[in-house]
Amino acid sequence: MENIIRAIIVDDEKNGREVLKSLLDKFIPEVLVIGMASNVDEAYDLVNKLHPQLLFLDIQMPGGSGFTLLKRWDELPFDFIFVTSFDEYAINAIRSSALDYLLKPLKVDDLRFAVGKALNSIKEKTSKQQQIVALLDNIDSAANEKRVAVHIRDKVKLLNVNHILYVFADEGCCTIKMITGENYTTTRYLKDFAEMLSDNHDFLYIHKGCIINIIHIKEYSKMEPCIIEMIDGRQFEVSRRKKQEVLERLKSKG
Repeated sequence: MENIIRAIIVDDEKNGREVLKSLLDKFIPEVLVIGMASNVDEAYDLVNKLHPQLLFLDIQMPGGSGFTLLKRWDELPFDFIFVTSFDEYAINAIRSSALDYLLKPLKVDDLRFAVGKALNSIKEKTSKQQQIVALLDNIDSAANEKRVAVHIRDKVKLLNVNHILYVFADEGCCTIKMITGENYTTTRYLKDFAEMLSDNHDFLYIHKGCIINIIHIKEYSKMEPCIIEMIDGRQFEVSRRKKQEVLERLKSKG
């Protein structure tokens, strides 16, 4: 029994709780569901009573969201996986914070993958506290004040989005350049950053290998090729396919 992970399901919909429990019972035998809750208060009491190692946490619930529940602990005594219907704002915040989520309707392969990551985190006693801080900051802040969590070796770095100059793909990795001059290399894909930054209109995907922050542009050319120079002197060529969109966005920013 030492390899069994005790879990609680938090979802305001009875069907949602039962479907997830059924999938876990049938396909994920290493997870034992020890309780289910339908709202934040009930979940809080259940966690303190049963001490689960893992929470499957719905986001949108009457009387308080899954984020509201997480705020009740200074240090989380459990790991967790968000389970939600599509919510673009919430999902972007979760992605930005390098946390895991499952979309309803649930797929067994996705469930296995997310649970596998959670089990490794529990086994290695890896803390997600920094990602939680980033998540709650992102939920409570305006888009241009949010932070992006990036894994740098054995640490999680929280980068202020407004301080990012550009992000570019580089031989299977991404490099993030900050206005402070620092470079951070991560194995996350450029498309991940495009999704994370999609709600911030200061970021432009200028070609398939680069995203720039237009508030840090020094100058740009309207001619062919369209060249953008950043405040650090780095120049990027805008793809022909993106040129019209880029010039219209720059014009709208004045």
